[in-house]
Amino acid sequence: MVADPSWFEHVDLMQVVIGGLGLLIMWFIARTLRKIDANQTSLFNRLNDLSEEFYTLKGEHNAIKNRCLKVA
Repeated sequence: MVADPSWFEHVDLMQVVIGGLGLLIMWFIARTLRKIDANQTSLFNRLNDLSEEFYTLKGEHNAIKNRCLKVA
């Protein structure tokens, strides 16, 4: 009586399974890297907007401060 072959004895099937898992892992890595890049771009855009608002506010503060120093 011959035992049925195990999964490891089917080399062609194991190659397909391992190749499929490898492709799945590469797809997840690529997707993660794209999301990181998109989030980083969004973060830098927000930082630039915040920086512009800060320097506008700082300029207005200095202008008012200088005007108050001249009056006093």
